[in-house]
Amino acid sequence: MAGRIDYQIEKYSFTEAAEPPRLTRQWAEVLEECRQSQAGAETRLHTALLNVDYVTSFELPFRLLLIRTPQLIAGIRDRLQLSQKNVLFNGKRFGCVYSLKTDLSAIPDEFHYRLSTRIRRTDESGATAAPYQQIAREAKAPRERLKLALEAGLPVTALDGLFWFGIQRIAADVQRLRKAGMTIATSEIQIFDNLTATTRLVPVYQSVHAKARP
Repeated sequence: MAGRIDYQIEKYSFTEAAEPPRLTRQWAEVLEECRQSQAGAETRLHTALLNVDYVTSFELPFRLLLIRTPQLIAGIRDRLQLSQKNVLFNGKRFGCVYSLKTDLSAIPDEFHYRLSTRIRRTDESGATAAPYQQIAREAKAPRERLKLALEAGLPVTALDGLFWFGIQRIAADVQRLRKAGMTIATSEIQIFDNLTATTRLVPVYQSVHAKARP
C-alpha cells in the first residue's frame, strides 16, 4: 500500500488509577527525551527500562507506541538483566511487570489503566479517523472491532488498532481472523506521529474481499 498516514495527536492521556507521582514524572521525562531525539522503537523501550522504576506489558504499546513489544522485550534481554512479575490488568487481562530492580515485592499485583485521546488521522486519499471511531462505538471487543473494520474495506495499521480498537498485538488478532476464514492482505505504509516525532514503515492490513460500509 503506497502513501503515508499522519497521526496528529492533540490529546493523549494514558493513566493508571494508582500511579505514584514519581512514576508519572519518570514517564514524562522519558517521553520528552524520546521525542526530542526522535528515538526509534528499540531506543524508546531501552530508555524507559533504564529510567522508569518499572514498566508493564500493557502500558508499553500505549505509552511508547510500540507495535512489537514482546519481540522488543526479548531482544533487549541480551543487554539488560530484567526482573519479571506476573500481574493483572483492568481486572481481566494477565501480563507482566518488567524492572531492572531485583526485588519486585512492592510493585502492585493489579493495575487499572484508562486511555483518553483526540487524534486526527489523515492520508493521501483524504480518509479520516471517523470510520474507525464509529466502529469503536459499535463494538466493544477489540478483535470484533478489527473484524468490522476489515470487512468494511478499511486499511488498518497497528496504530489504528491501538488508538481506536484497543489492540496491542494486531498481528496476533489478524492471524486468528485468518484462521477463521478471512482473507487479509499485509503490506507496509509510511506513518508519522507527533507523539514520538518519528516517521517509519509499519504493517497495514486490509481484507481482500471487503464490502464498503453503507
